Amino acid sequence: MTRHDRFSRPGGGPAQATTSPSGPRPGGHRPARPALSLVPGTRGDAPVELSTLTRQPMPADVRGAIVTPVRGALMATWMPLDGPSRIPQGRVLLAWTPAGGDRTDVTAHLGLAGAQVLLAVWPGLRGDWSGVVRPTVAEVTELHAALRLATVVLDRLTD
Repeated sequence: MTRHDRFSRPGGGPAQATTSPSGPRPGGHRPARPALSLVPGTRGDAPVELSTLTRQPMPADVRGAIVTPVRGALMATWMPLDGPSRIPQGRVLLAWTPAGGDRTDVTAHLGLAGAQVLLAVWPGLRGDWSGVVRPTVAEVTELHAALRLATVVLDRLTD
């Protein structure tokens, strides 16, 4: 688990996107599909940038927002309370609550094959906090996608 206070951030800045669905990568590589796709909203909401949601409280009928890094931004889709209780594998669910004044407490949970785990807690964030959580979310989702790919390759090599 990673814990951050309002004065620190890991990595010193946002992570760069590793896939380029709209065109070739530098160096002549083929265009890559995003490793993770967005979970469709059941409330009829289309995925939006997380930064558009961070200054307001979460709606009462949601558990949080499923986030996915897309071309350097965090795209979010609400996960309703009456929806599935499990976080999809490889996805990060962010939830936030007011912490008094203009501060917000943010938690992140990661969906794994057998469980969901507490990934990080950021207490007392102010304003648009999406930039603070971006490095952790991007790195964890990319690592999860890489580990899934390595597992598939290893399984095929050993069969």
